[in-house]
Amino acid sequence: MIKKFLIMLIGVCLLVTGISLILIHWASLVVVFKGVIGMILALAGLLVLMLIK
Repeated sequence: MIKKFLIMLIGVCLLVTGISLILIHWASLVVVFKGVIGMILALAGLLVLMLIK
């Protein structure tokens, strides 16, 4: 019983910490998402060009 409670407490703490860090660093997170989307689109373009050959 205590083990399940401790695991739940750790999970809630990690969830709250993660959400707060996301909200604090939102501008940086948006930049990272834009960079990742750009890389994915570039790779998709390369794949399309390779399939044309």
